[in-house]
Amino acid sequence: MSVLRFFRGHLPALACVAVLLVIQAFCELSLPQYMSDIVNVGVGQGGIVSAVPTKIKADGLSDLEMFMDDDARSLVESCYSGANGSGVRSFVGRPSLTHAGSELADALALPEAMTLMLQEGVDASSVSGLPKGFGSTIDLDSVRSAFESGIVTRNQLASYASSLEGHLGEAASTIIEARAVEYVSQTYDGLGMDLGSIESDYLMRTAGTMLAFCLVGLLAAVGCGLVAARTGAAIARDTRHDLFEHVMDFSPAEVDRFSQASLITRCTNDVQQVQMTLVMFMRMVMLAPVMGVVAIVKVASVHSGLEWTIMAAVLALIGVMTVLFFFTMPKFRQMQRLVDRVNLVAREMLDGLLPIRAFCREDHELRRFDEASSDLMATQLFTNHAMALMMPLMMFLMNAITVAIVWFGAHSVSAGLMQVGDVMAFISYAMQIVMSFLILAMVAILLPRASVAADRILEVLGCPLSIVDPDDPVMPDPDAPRGELVFDHVGFSYPDSTSSVVSDVSFEVGAGSTLGIVGSTGSGKSTLVQLVPRLYDVTEGSVSLDGVDVRRMSLSDLRSRVGYVPQLGRLFSGTVASNVAFADADVTDEDVERALRVSQSEEFVSQMPDGADSPITQGGTNVSGGQRQRLAIARALAAHPEVLVLDDSFSALDYATDAALRRSLAEEENDITVVVVAQRVASVMHADRIIVLDEGSVVGDGSHEELLRSCPTYREIATSQLSEEELGLEAEVIPFVPRASEGGDE
Repeated sequence: MSVLRFFRGHLPALACVAVLLVIQAFCELSLPQYMSDIVNVGVGQGGIVSAVPTKIKADGLSDLEMFMDDDARSLVESCYSGANGSGVRSFVGRPSLTHAGSELADALALPEAMTLMLQEGVDASSVSGLPKGFGSTIDLDSVRSAFESGIVTRNQLASYASSLEGHLGEAASTIIEARAVEYVSQTYDGLGMDLGSIESDYLMRTAGTMLAFCLVGLLAAVGCGLVAARTGAAIARDTRHDLFEHVMDFSPAEVDRFSQASLITRCTNDVQQVQMTLVMFMRMVMLAPVMGVVAIVKVASVHSGLEWTIMAAVLALIGVMTVLFFFTMPKFRQMQRLVDRVNLVAREMLDGLLPIRAFCREDHELRRFDEASSDLMATQLFTNHAMALMMPLMMFLMNAITVAIVWFGAHSVSAGLMQVGDVMAFISYAMQIVMSFLILAMVAILLPRASVAADRILEVLGCPLSIVDPDDPVMPDPDAPRGELVFDHVGFSYPDSTSSVVSDVSFEVGAGSTLGIVGSTGSGKSTLVQLVPRLYDVTEGSVSLDGVDVRRMSLSDLRSRVGYVPQLGRLFSGTVASNVAFADADVTDEDVERALRVSQSEEFVSQMPDGADSPITQGGTNVSGGQRQRLAIARALAAHPEVLVLDDSFSALDYATDAALRRSLAEEENDITVVVVAQRVASVMHADRIIVLDEGSVVGDGSHEELLRSCPTYREIATSQLSEEELGLEAEVIPFVPRASEGGDE
């Protein structure tokens, strides 16, 4: 069962719960027996526990010994002291011998019943084993006289007792025990003992024991609940941490495999399902078998003949559960996929709220969301209806078994085979057994959904990473040029794709120089630069930084050397300063100020109410698109990268800001290798080198002037954006200052 795998690392807590559950089960299952004792012994027998009297007259004990064999008489004599001045003998044997069913109690019960019956008189025709001459009625005095005169022997009296026990039939043991207790009661009354006090003392003592069991069971249940809740919460916390940590190592390929909406559901809803099931497992599933098994043992020990009622109820319960499982399990498996779908539609609606409103598609999106929500609702209603149907059926079964036990138990009580308290205890144990199966059935219904959630979590945790640290990372030579980037016959294709996005791309970017990459939409520009920080790995060739293949460098070292600014400059909730310092924990306030200045963010940040401490909402929605891009560039610059990759990061900037930012980079960050992916030719035309991509292949490589003359694709892009006059007048375009020269005109 995949859900139980989450208990790894929490076995001590599981063992603690098991111990507490055993204590709780023992306490709860002891109560029905004490309830039976209160009814049978406390009320029915006046608090007299067994046939062993604590005090008895010496002549009365002599009468009882007439009906005992030598072994029984020897045991009795050893358990009672000699007669005192008033002729009373006291019990001095082991306390365990006073309990009903003990060896001493069995030795005294039949003689006491015989003595009591002879005191009342017995019809001589029903007696066998005695000589003639007793008359039509036999009483205790005549038997005592015959025994003392030697007319009858102990063996004859024992035979007489056996014949009387056989005459009582199946209810013999119950009748003999009841008559023996009545004899003890009369003995106590004859000694002047307070029978009311004996009864009340027994009731108070038994009630106190029951209260103690209740308190211990309560403490065990509370402790079990506390440990289970803390363990479940800890497992959920650790699972969310492991999931988030693993997802943070995902490349875009793994994220695309699951989708963002599904990953969110797996990290939240699925973890919650597993947590709830694990807590329920510790609190209920582990308790139910213990309670059920012990209750079955208790029921079997009674030998009431009513065991078939419990078997019938269990079989009916299993039948109902089987039918419910057949219909509900597929629905539970479907439910998680529907939750994913609702989350996906809701996320798309929220992310695309502006275009939805712009194109008046609100009604369409609402219908799409209602459709997804309605499918989930229909599935949930089906499972809820099944659960709602189960409870009345279970209550009917429990009431039916109670009626059956009372009906057939009443006949057993009438026949003397059971006592009223035994019937009451049997009902309690039967309810425990049925409830145990009911709990297991309810959990089994909920288990498929938790199992699906666990499988989905484990699928994410078990997903192999396509981008991993090498086994033996290599550090670049400290004396190597800092920021030298080499693409050697690079090819790349996405997983499960039959065609290459990038093929046979080769170029070198010298340390401290600027490379521009242009091309039509879908030509592979962004994919190409994502190979530098290993967001994807090349499928052919190699990418090297500072003379080392990036796949041989540790990810932390590589990405600390590369400042990557994606097309969408996403910000995080916090402040301007926290977003700029996001790339490195060692970023100082001076680094933040420098990065804001170089990225042309200083002006608008200074106009904010709190400056660099001004808040930034989730996604940076409280700043404009251009401001987000500039802050994203500042974030990359603050970490002092060797290589700055700008993936179309000027698209939201006006020409003036674009020019100012490039000028600032050229003046203040002239030791950084810059790779610029741009749609604007003006953003890259003064780069040291320009690569032109078309359908993933390099179709142009050189300077702006060289490409205008030799590359039709570049010339077509350039002339579509700038006039021929602007293309010919370099001084009128603010350039990246060529890094190979000492400066350049702006």
